[in-house]
Amino acid sequence: MISRWLVKLVIGIAIAGFVAFELGSPLVTRTILDGQAHDAATDAAKDYFSGHDVGKAQAVAHQDADGDGANLAAFSVDEQGTVHVTLSKKAKSYVLHNFGPTKHWYDVSVTASATPTQ
Repeated sequence: MISRWLVKLVIGIAIAGFVAFELGSPLVTRTILDGQAHDAATDAAKDYFSGHDVGKAQAVAHQDADGDGANLAAFSVDEQGTVHVTLSKKAKSYVLHNFGPTKHWYDVSVTASATPTQ
């Protein structure tokens, strides 16, 4: 009798953990990607400030993105010299990324901006 109860408890905990992972993965990925996007924008803005070379600043942002396992989806420098960076990354999923209604949850993108500083 206790063994049946224990098996149900273990299965219930495993299912709850799986659901928490599936639903929490995009949130965790977005939080991590937000920090990475801000770092890439800041590094690119510092580089842009030192040489005013958009291509070199974009390369710095691309290198930061690649180092963190993200993709540089967009990069621009506006007329005030503010650097805008958009990074994207796929969140991990075992099941829900295969279904149409939830597929887009796992395509995470974050935009960050930074102004050039010394």
